[in-house]
Amino acid sequence: MKILLIDVPFGIREIGGKRAAFASVRNVIPALGLAYLAAVAEKEGHDVCIFDYAKKFDDNWDAIVRKSISFKPDIIGITATTPAFKNALKTATLLRKTMPNAVFLAGGAHPTAAPEHAAAARVFDYLILGEGEVTFVELLQHFEGKGTTKPEDIPGLAFWRDKKLIFTQPRKPIENLDSIPLPARHLLPPLKLYHPTPASYRKLPLAHIITSRGCPSKCNFCDRSVFGEKYRKRSSDNVLAEVEEVVSKYGAREIRFFDDCFTINKNRLEEICQGLKKIRPRCIWTCLTKVNLVNPEMLQMMHDAGCWQVLYGLESGDDRVLKTLGKGTTVKQNRLAVKWTREAHIRVRADFIVGTPNETMETLTNTLNFAKKLPIDFAHFNKFVPFPGTEFYRQLIKQGYWFDFSRDSSIMDHDALVFVPSAIPSAKYREFLDRAYKEFYLRPSYILRRLFAMRTFTEFCGNIKGFFSIRSI
Repeated sequence: MKILLIDVPFGIREIGGKRAAFASVRNVIPALGLAYLAAVAEKEGHDVCIFDYAKKFDDNWDAIVRKSISFKPDIIGITATTPAFKNALKTATLLRKTMPNAVFLAGGAHPTAAPEHAAAARVFDYLILGEGEVTFVELLQHFEGKGTTKPEDIPGLAFWRDKKLIFTQPRKPIENLDSIPLPARHLLPPLKLYHPTPASYRKLPLAHIITSRGCPSKCNFCDRSVFGEKYRKRSSDNVLAEVEEVVSKYGAREIRFFDDCFTINKNRLEEICQGLKKIRPRCIWTCLTKVNLVNPEMLQMMHDAGCWQVLYGLESGDDRVLKTLGKGTTVKQNRLAVKWTREAHIRVRADFIVGTPNETMETLTNTLNFAKKLPIDFAHFNKFVPFPGTEFYRQLIKQGYWFDFSRDSSIMDHDALVFVPSAIPSAKYREFLDRAYKEFYLRPSYILRRLFAMRTFTEFCGNIKGFFSIRSI
């Protein structure tokens, strides 16, 4: 069969709001989820095409229709987060008019976390819920008459039968992640056409690699519905094989390990670090992890293997707020992890989430002051959005809140406030979101420190873009 997989357009205004202040620093990265689905489909012998329109961040509706008609797919699969879901609906609606005989599938974060909402428009024939690779293969086998004769017997699906929305049994997590083929990057645009946010790289092209799935943390603001809470890891050999591929075949000069908690397994981390030292040409890298999952020895080992930056979800500079987030960390742990990381000569990038249900202007100020006192290189003050699938969303719905996610719900759009804490006026909250970036990044001491910290011309150019984006807020 011919299978078309689409990562839908998501425009500059949808990301940054009317002012589009963050246009030049938007994070444009490959659709690895679709590349994994493409890999398992190709392994089954299907002809697969990926339309990764997210990389262009503009309206590509006519191009999608033209290329889809040219490809003549039997199956059309669309992935979508909550902010992008209205564009997923628009894409599917347009393509149904020209290809009414194709089977339409939807998967990803929003269909998994909010299947009733995703199915309501009835533009998709099937929703793939949770981890998609095995469900996708079994559904393709069903369409070919090779597998089960009834979709009801395939775990991990939702679909309409007459006027009833049917949910099959939940799909169990894939235990052996090494059994999944490496993502089909040959179907994606070249790495050089993507541009991750300037705070996240020193060299381009940069390749993203996911080495594990599932996060055991219990953060109330995080949706874990796709990969679940059980941590599952790829073997170090499997990970290093992908690093070798992206470096030798796709020309990557830097790697970003995109796991939620890259350092959760110390033994595997050591094996990966030892392997990275042997890969030629040598590749620098960054990762994400939690402050309670590092120590000085581990960080030094990472530095010696080429790690130049770690992204921590510090989230808040107020212990009372951290407790309500369910993160299981403290301000003291935040401060200590940053100290250890800098002592290992690794740069620090920090995420803060502001405007959660129990925030006040005092706690917001505490977070901003905390960020300014820490020796961190980049800080992101992300507005809180109660996305479906999160514990905060469930709590707020029980309290009587209702959220319209058909409106722009990007965390970078400061103009569209999906939720405002009861203790903070909307105008003051919006003003803080803008002010936090200016106060952090436009300090003369910070600018001087950044100038001395930059190591490549590529990094310098990215930082200049970021500087003018902050100034334009």
